Amino acid sequence: MKKTTSSLIVLVAIVSVAIFAGCVEEKISAAEDVNRAVSLMETGNTRIEKINWESGAYSDAKAKLAASEVDYEEALKILDNATTDYDDEKDAIGTAKVMCSYSLDGIAAFQNLTICLEHLDKVSAYMEGDDVASMRSELELAEDALNDTLPFASAAKEKCFSIDADTIPVESRSGLLEDRISIEQSEKIILEFGVLMSGMHPFIDGMEHMLKATEYVEKEEWHSAELELDKCSADFSESKDILADLKNSEFAEISVPAIAIHGILTKMLEALPHLEAGCRYADRGNFKKADEEFNKIPVF
Repeated sequence: MKKTTSSLIVLVAIVSVAIFAGCVEEKISAAEDVNRAVSLMETGNTRIEKINWESGAYSDAKAKLAASEVDYEEALKILDNATTDYDDEKDAIGTAKVMCSYSLDGIAAFQNLTICLEHLDKVSAYMEGDDVASMRSELELAEDALNDTLPFASAAKEKCFSIDADTIPVESRSGLLEDRISIEQSEKIILEFGVLMSGMHPFIDGMEHMLKATEYVEKEEWHSAELELDKCSADFSESKDILADLKNSEFAEISVPAIAIHGILTKMLEALPHLEAGCRYADRGNFKKADEEFNKIPVF
């Protein structure tokens, strides 16, 4: 979720007006506190924007998110304790506190999403070694982390949209709009990750049936192999149907793996009828027909 600085700049402008007003009339101003808070918020924002979300760069993301979390927490403490006699400053402080709050929710969402992505990478790694049990375990951990992500994203959205755009300076409205769009995009990609993972469950189930079928073929237990291949076909078809719409996702993080897995499934589903028929013929002792079916399998 990209954070903007235009709203923060306007907050500084508002409190600057209060400083000059204070030269005419003795009143308490929170200008210094607000400036300190805004500075911390800008630092936290800049650090988040520098995060590298590429696969495998999660240690850097975790460190930057943790540091930015501290920045926003300290900014919020300053704002909570700020005192002013100026209505404009009171409004600015109120808006800044909401911005801090939804930024902290956004950080918490991304901290959980980072954990989710780590486990998804491990799912792919275990797939290379056909370790189905570990794939399932990592997928469950990824889902747990994703489930922890959505409430924070929803809370950030609710708080951001709670700000009445008509009550803030015109110069701040574009920044607020950008934050709203960014938060909605974040919520959408989280939901799509959920769909992606739901499609991986039958994929892993089908993969397990395929591995069992391979073991049966090696032992020439043809009927048992055919039964496993039939189960495999059902699982792969379910997975393919779930992933189909995600191929056109606006997020590369979703569309790329969806396209890759969908392509694998398409090829497997083309091969499975010939594998099943070959095992059926072999079980009947007709190995000539079995070989004909096996030779029809597309080259991967």
